[in-house]
Amino acid sequence: MNHNPVISVVMPVYNAEQYLDEAIQSILDQTFIDFEFIIINDGSSDSSLEIIRQFERQDERILLLDKNNGGIVEALNFGLSIAKGKYIARMDSDDIAYPNRFEEQLKAFGDNPEIDLVYTDTKLIDKNGNTVCDSWRPNLEKTLLNLEINTFVPHPTVIFKKDSVLRVGCYTKERPHAEDLDLWLRMLNNGCKFFYLKQNLLYYRLNPNSVRANPSDKYWYKVATRVIVSGYRIIAFRYFKYLNNKERLVILIKMLFPQSFFYRRLK
Repeated sequence: MNHNPVISVVMPVYNAEQYLDEAIQSILDQTFIDFEFIIINDGSSDSSLEIIRQFERQDERILLLDKNNGGIVEALNFGLSIAKGKYIARMDSDDIAYPNRFEEQLKAFGDNPEIDLVYTDTKLIDKNGNTVCDSWRPNLEKTLLNLEINTFVPHPTVIFKKDSVLRVGCYTKERPHAEDLDLWLRMLNNGCKFFYLKQNLLYYRLNPNSVRANPSDKYWYKVATRVIVSGYRIIAFRYFKYLNNKERLVILIKMLFPQSFFYRRLK
């Protein structure tokens, strides 16, 4: 690019061939177009690198960084180190951004120049791309008070000011698989201001291969549970055909509790 873009999109990729096309295309289809798209291939052993190269040949906004596998923290900091934008937009390689995501988040920054980070609501989709439900989250005050208990700031929806994150030291490995929570806490402790944009602006995929997924949980049982805690009990019946009798019984019991039970520790 011949100028410094407003936004630098940073997306680490590791063995994401199944969903990568949709993730990349959703960024290229944004209504706000003044961005660079930094994609870090973190030593993938599948066809991810070739998929990225195909897109790179088609759109000059894409900057491919190909490196040996070092983990998400190293990949994110590598992307941040070369980003030219005032704002950093995070994106994951298995999610799908709404076309107006960047446009709406930049409006929030414009209306609230004192804020450092904007996050949004999400619509959950399953591993096949089917819509599950909206993802529930509390208001901003409760979210920030309870970050250590439940991290309701979805990482791939976030746009933050680059200078604000550089000031607190970027990402660290202090909390394995929770590099986002670690960053949010350090930002808040340093006086950074968060803004909750209550709009669905990302399809968040419930990916069975997520690093945070508990391998002991069966996928559709986990999806049914997520539906219940998001307040959509009836939709949970959709997944009963995938469950064994014990799992169905547990899900039925969970359906009897009010939603507040699952978040009773929220202040």
